Amino acid sequence: MTLSKLARKNIIRNIRQYLLYLYSLVFSTAIYFTFVSLQNNQQLLSSTVTIGKLESAFFAASMILMIFSGSFIWYSNSFFTRMRKKEVGLYALFGMSKKKIGLLLFYENMIIGALALVIGIGAGILFSKLFMMIIFKLMGFSLEVSFSVSSRAMLQTIVVFLIILLVTSIHSYRLIYRFSLAELFKADRKGERLAKGSVITSILAVVLIGVSYLLFWNPEKFTIIHYTGIRFGTAVFFLVAGSYFFMNSLAAYLLKLMKRLETVYLKGKNLLGITNLLYRFKGNVLILTVISLLSSVTLLACGTILGFYYHIDRVTNEHFPYSYMFKMKDVEVNKEIAALIERASENKPRYQLNLEYLPVEADLNGMERVPDFFQTMLISENTFQKLMEERGRPESLHLKRNEAAAFYDGNLDVKSDPYSGKQLVLKAGQELTITTYKPFSLLNQGEMLFPLVISNAQYEELKEGISPQYLHIYKLKNEKSLEKLDSKLEKIVRPLQFNDNLPIYSSFYDKYHYGLETYGLLIYIGSFLGLVFMAATGSIIYFKQLMEAASDKARYQTLRKIGIPEQEIKKTVARQVGFVFVLPLLLAVSHSAMITYLLSEFLQIPLQVPFMIFLGAYLVIYLIYYLMTTAGYVRLIKTSS
Repeated sequence: MTLSKLARKNIIRNIRQYLLYLYSLVFSTAIYFTFVSLQNNQQLLSSTVTIGKLESAFFAASMILMIFSGSFIWYSNSFFTRMRKKEVGLYALFGMSKKKIGLLLFYENMIIGALALVIGIGAGILFSKLFMMIIFKLMGFSLEVSFSVSSRAMLQTIVVFLIILLVTSIHSYRLIYRFSLAELFKADRKGERLAKGSVITSILAVVLIGVSYLLFWNPEKFTIIHYTGIRFGTAVFFLVAGSYFFMNSLAAYLLKLMKRLETVYLKGKNLLGITNLLYRFKGNVLILTVISLLSSVTLLACGTILGFYYHIDRVTNEHFPYSYMFKMKDVEVNKEIAALIERASENKPRYQLNLEYLPVEADLNGMERVPDFFQTMLISENTFQKLMEERGRPESLHLKRNEAAAFYDGNLDVKSDPYSGKQLVLKAGQELTITTYKPFSLLNQGEMLFPLVISNAQYEELKEGISPQYLHIYKLKNEKSLEKLDSKLEKIVRPLQFNDNLPIYSSFYDKYHYGLETYGLLIYIGSFLGLVFMAATGSIIYFKQLMEAASDKARYQTLRKIGIPEQEIKKTVARQVGFVFVLPLLLAVSHSAMITYLLSEFLQIPLQVPFMIFLGAYLVIYLIYYLMTTAGYVRLIKTSS
């Protein structure tokens, strides 16, 4: 019998063990093919205004997927090679050389890989139109999706995964040379070290995690750390170190405490479960730490992106309170824009205002968040009051001479007041002190404007030497569906945007759909990356537990012989596997929930509901992997040695 035929027979014989590995390969291939297909889809590229972000985001996601898939396939392949040590030992015992054994495993891996490539690319092609429809919906497009297959994406997927499979196959080939015949047959008898947890390192784990939370929560308490980057880096380092010590020491210490409690330890199935965990836990520390941190990042990132998308209406309305805001150098252009807006009969203005202001030159060196090239605009209290009445927002100011009020500038740090107490000197020689800060946008963001409100008396005084200008503001109905009007206005404004005298032009529709495209794209990519990460973390635990199950066969068979009921053994396995699944999940939920809450406070965006939605999906997938692992563990220990 040739090696290729033997490889095919081995795959058929071990098909149940290979199923999850094959599924993981197919899933990774399908997701990667989908991403590169969308990356090369001309209909999508020609429809979006975020084309630069689109291409770079898909490229970054495809690179992450490639690296992650490669690492995961490497780990999975190593798992299957080690699982079959006894089988390999039998081949060696019957006279097969290590070279031929290595070639046999190489052929098996390449056959499985080729099968996964065919199924994965086929699945990607089959569901490509569905994925396109989803991303078009998320990005707010109302186009008819056409079916297409990208030959470039197919070639790229085949090349990438063939390289990954070739490298992992060579790795499994070389792995055979590391084991002697005795090691292959005694692999299951290798003794594990007892997990040792101490009080000191357990306390250190709690302290490090607690300090990292405090650094994220209340940085003012840590005055020795002045810079945000250093503080953030320190917090992340403490979080990682605390998570490792939690797994390495605190969890083991709690297990040892349970062992000392005779009423708990000697109660039926707990005796075997706790003992097994103590001896197995030491080898799982690093994997469980990585899984907890990776799960934390996945939950935090996907929950946050979903939160931005979930609240895109509210955020856009806060940052861009007006449907249109413009001021062109040419008066005739202003009239043309105004006429187009007013002619849109289905969008009668809710209100329209020509906001009078004084453009002044000012020394902005004291303003850390306002660049020198921003235009300072002085607005009177009366004009401000009128604008607030139009917006239906009850706000009033009572400013004295040389006092000014500033407003939220679009910075991510919504809660902070960066302006109160700051002074700026006008070129006219007058000095203004900002005494009031309002945490809302006075004008649409992103137009390089620094609006300030001053007292009526001082405004009239400055008006004598400075000619007032007018900013035209319109608030329309149905401002999310102004595509035709917005397109006409863009044709007028775009040629003027490269003029030396830059115009002021801001469109709610443009910013809303730009945000919808950006966050729709991110949630699409983030969700699929999250699914890949979840599948990988669940599979890693699955593989690790099955390796332990293979080693524990003899122990469980002994328990059956001495009369332990099958139901008790199943409960023991369920608890043992459950402990390994729950521990990293607890850390992940704790870390991600805490940082999500702090981020929500920082951004003033309620992220809790989106986080809970994604966490629910995560828990469902995690539960499926737990049930699969428990069933696989029980099935493996029931088979004869």
